[in-house]
Amino acid sequence: MTGAHLPRVLIGDGVLSELQGILADYRSVIIVTDPVVRSLYGSTIESIIDATTQWVLVPEGVDVNQTLPSGADIILGLGGGRSIDAAKLMARNSGLDWISVPTAASHDGIASDVASVQHNGYRYSARCKGPIVVVADLKMIASAPKKLRLAGMGDILSKASSLAEWQLAHEHHGEPFDQHVYDLVLSALDSVLNDSSLETLVRAEVHAGIAMQMFGSSRPCSGTEHAISHAMDRRGVELHGIQVAFATPLCTYFLSESGYHLYGPQPVREAMRAHGLPTTLEDLSLSESTFLDDIHHALALMKRRGRYSILEHLPVTDSQVQKALAMLGYLD
Repeated sequence: MTGAHLPRVLIGDGVLSELQGILADYRSVIIVTDPVVRSLYGSTIESIIDATTQWVLVPEGVDVNQTLPSGADIILGLGGGRSIDAAKLMARNSGLDWISVPTAASHDGIASDVASVQHNGYRYSARCKGPIVVVADLKMIASAPKKLRLAGMGDILSKASSLAEWQLAHEHHGEPFDQHVYDLVLSALDSVLNDSSLETLVRAEVHAGIAMQMFGSSRPCSGTEHAISHAMDRRGVELHGIQVAFATPLCTYFLSESGYHLYGPQPVREAMRAHGLPTTLEDLSLSESTFLDDIHHALALMKRRGRYSILEHLPVTDSQVQKALAMLGYLD
């Protein structure tokens, strides 16, 4: 576990107004967002903040070498995953602190020190620095498109796979492990399975992000199911959280076969169906051969990152994957 400085966390209706006090000692604030979010909340943010503001718009992909204008003494990431990741990268490159202000509950990076960046068609995680404060205004987040909330739900559901695989990797491959971090992520997963409220989801996302920061790695929250999603990113199939959820029942099936499971594939699939997440290849317009290719690439990505996959542990053949896909309802 690292000696990470954990953020102050504010979650609730109307907490956006707290930014005035939080930023009282700063002179110049850089606000990183996208054009849509600025059009929706720009005037509100500027009415709250007394300091000078400079806006940096991130309309498309996140640049790992993202820099910022001179003269600022704090960075504010306002928006979804892309804007918050860009703010993390700016903070890392400049040495400035940053504040996380999510406008959607779409991912578990709200409070983490990991940014998702893309290179040669693949996404990977880049270590940055965690926020000093998280301001999650539920009234603002509730107005985001429903699909973004589904993605956040999927990202938390995927912990059923990542946690079990992390324990397997520790016991069979010597990967570092921390029980306190494991319990924190498990609590986030359990909370979302038992309560579908927006506040519970946002708190779960924050706790997962803090867990990654405490451990110094995304490993507790990211396993083979995330690698499959990264492989799917080559074609831009769906939002990250939707893709990782889609791969989770398959991974939990093989983990259960190996004696490592928190929740088997059926409870995960039931939760996915209850929330309207895709569960079949047809739902994502995927062919069986394309998904198998994604799985092959995922295994290569896991090996490249030095992470032990359930698919390597067994090891799993294409024939076994195809049988599991049929059994789990991916082909329905």
